[in-house]
Amino acid sequence: MIRTRAMSALLGAAMATSGAYALQDGWSYSGSTGPSSWSSVSPTCSGRMQSPIVIEGTEAVIMHRLDPQYRVNPIATHNDGRMVGQSYESGSILRVGAKIYMLQEFHFHTPAEHQVLDRTYPMSIQFTHRSLTGELAVVSVLVREGKANVAAAELLPNLPVEPGQTMNLPNVLINARDFMPADHSYYRYMGSLSHPPCTEGVNWYVMKTPIEFSAEQIAAIKGITGENARPTQPRNNRIILDAQPQ
Repeated sequence: MIRTRAMSALLGAAMATSGAYALQDGWSYSGSTGPSSWSSVSPTCSGRMQSPIVIEGTEAVIMHRLDPQYRVNPIATHNDGRMVGQSYESGSILRVGAKIYMLQEFHFHTPAEHQVLDRTYPMSIQFTHRSLTGELAVVSVLVREGKANVAAAELLPNLPVEPGQTMNLPNVLINARDFMPADHSYYRYMGSLSHPPCTEGVNWYVMKTPIEFSAEQIAAIKGITGENARPTQPRNNRIILDAQPQ
């Protein structure tokens, strides 16, 4: 993949990575193994509750607040050749009313996968959670171009540049909460994982308020992953809730 100047400047330290992250074959974000062929990898990818979607035609409903109770975590980043992200140790949770989901990881998509009305964003961050019963919840934070993000400035130099690499730094700590907006209002719908195996029954929470990354920071991540966003999928009469705080 092409490395931009911005990426090289921000991520030079990542070249000292060690270890490997297991690659999975059979799908990608372009060419003959791109999104149009994913159903050959997993038939679920042609289901009727797929993600991402266009957020529009919402219904205002009073709902529980999102309460991310995330702990600081050592840097544990990985690059699987399609996405780059941060793994999370146990102990960090997302509360939604009485439901509790454990944070497993967060990763980056360039551009953002969800579209809000006619507005698109250059990047999004997706936080994957799982409950003790196996229920999945994904929080999507939209990213717009603006001022440099302080938390990103700490994480970016520790993202592995090459596919198959990991970076583990037990003495360098981050908090996933720092990649979320202060306003936790959200849109809610039922969808799927936005990549194979495209598992359905996923609880999606798309944050209404975007956060900001600088143009250089966005370019740095895109320089590693390339464009890795699945096209929006048919809504198929699903209800999209505009969560109003209790």
